[in-house]
Amino acid sequence: MDEHRLKCFAAVYELGSVSAAAVRLHMTQPPLSMLLRKLEDELGVQLFDRSSKRLVPTEVGQLFYVRARAMLANMESTRRELRKVERGAGGVVNIGCPTAGSLFVIPSVMEEVKHECAIHVHEGEAGLMLQRLRERSLDLLISRSRLHAPEMEVCPILHEPLLVALPPAHPLGQRHSIRLEELKGERFLIHRSSADSGLHEVEMQACQQAGFVPNVVYLGGETIPMLLMVQQGLGVAFAPYSFSQLQLAQQMHMVPLEEPVLTTCLNLIWSKQHVLAPAAERVRRFVMQAFGST
Repeated sequence: MDEHRLKCFAAVYELGSVSAAAVRLHMTQPPLSMLLRKLEDELGVQLFDRSSKRLVPTEVGQLFYVRARAMLANMESTRRELRKVERGAGGVVNIGCPTAGSLFVIPSVMEEVKHECAIHVHEGEAGLMLQRLRERSLDLLISRSRLHAPEMEVCPILHEPLLVALPPAHPLGQRHSIRLEELKGERFLIHRSSADSGLHEVEMQACQQAGFVPNVVYLGGETIPMLLMVQQGLGVAFAPYSFSQLQLAQQMHMVPLEEPVLTTCLNLIWSKQHVLAPAAERVRRFVMQAFGST
């Protein structure tokens, strides 16, 4: 029993005539009559009473018409759903993502996909996120991790300088740029050492190269809590340039470093060994085009 047979039966049922149904279906009458007979033989029931000139559906035929219309509607719905998935709409895309990715990348992704698919963001330590990527519970990973894994594709998507966040009343706050050595006596809020970003190593090494060991009063994994503490005058911190776009940054000074110039990078990571589902591939292509290089 295929879609064509169901449509032929429905046309005959609705028009009450094989000849009229043949016109609607753009076919001749004999093949249509034969098709109905074969359908009845296949089902083992009589769908029409042929005792009069007009075909009259039997009780079984009436029930089958309801079922046939439901099956045709389901086929059409399935067809539309498959077409949506094929063009990258529908389904769920699971993305491992740090706070910076959630703030500066994911909103653009949501605008791109709108209501066509769902984005599920997962946060966690980079090693765990990488393992989930290998296990396919994640489709994509956004990370500052300096990853070297042959089975993974790593593409930079957001390369930016590190700025110094200074409290509102800091005497260097009005400068266009500062040298790191000028912060020698400051209380530093530093990113915690982890495989996630490498920011800790960059910050500590830069201070040492500037001729001092920083007075570290806080170690943390997230930039926003550090900025909140900077706002309260509790110390100075390093922050990627993108954080200067937040309203919070207007309540302090975000000053470029003149020397040395420090940089950081968000990367988009996916497995070379797994084929991405259409929706995930659509997101990957969009992020590459909007933020990185193709």
